Amino acid sequence: MLNSKVISNGSIETAYYERGNGETLVLLHGFTGSKLDFHDQLDWFSDTYRVLAPDQRGHGESTNIGTAEGYALDVLVADLEGFLTAAGVQRCHLLGHSMGGMVAMRFALAHPQRLHSLMLMDTAAEPLTLFPAALRDKIIAEVLEMGCAFRLDTMRAMPMSDAAARGRDFLGADEHWRRIELKLNQMDPHAWAGLSNEMSSQASILDQLRSVRIPTTVLVGEFDTPFVEPSARMAEAIPGARLEIIAHAAHCPQYENAEAWRDVVTAHLAGFARGTHQKPTPQGDN
Repeated sequence: MLNSKVISNGSIETAYYERGNGETLVLLHGFTGSKLDFHDQLDWFSDTYRVLAPDQRGHGESTNIGTAEGYALDVLVADLEGFLTAAGVQRCHLLGHSMGGMVAMRFALAHPQRLHSLMLMDTAAEPLTLFPAALRDKIIAEVLEMGCAFRLDTMRAMPMSDAAARGRDFLGADEHWRRIELKLNQMDPHAWAGLSNEMSSQASILDQLRSVRIPTTVLVGEFDTPFVEPSARMAEAIPGARLEIIAHAAHCPQYENAEAWRDVVTAHLAGFARGTHQKPTPQGDN
């Protein structure tokens, strides 16, 4: 296992993994995730890039705020800016997964000068309604009362698709469930509450994405049904964006079809290096 580093980031402490040297590549996890979601992928890029994988607030080993009001997408955007500054990063390549993608796209709108390029993975620019409101509220109440790990038995009992099984097998079943249990135990229940409500009620920023001029790839697992059409709409909205659909994968293609996911990320980075992506106007570098 990689050793965690911790950096002061405004009013919180941000834990992160770091490997390699060169231009910076940041891998930003999603809801209920952590830097562990990219633990096995950092070395794939560390020969060429300085790869950073932070825990967002309320997740992993970063600070738990303890109030739902302390969690919002705009707050996570500010956290990301603070983390990059504290880590000495002026500009980076940014990949955001799921909720991390929602943060990444808002970061791109607010701070385009901080990005070389952008990858939006299994995410959406629109409100996310994975559960009916009544069920979402019930789950939030249970999590606030009993903790996020209360959901583990339910997750274990859910039918597993072939794509999800590929992800489990990538790590091995024991390690797969160990990591999920660890992430749930580390997560602030108030982060679950605040961010569940935030993602379901967020205003669409699809039209705003039409102003993005950063080289962008939108990638999504072919079986990640809630995100396939939103991904196509984002790719259509962002000028010059590429849509990459990863075969045999669902919501976590870095596990479910790891080789194909690595090829897509590598091609994105190589395209930027060759200049086949349109580069943003230079405003400083790292």
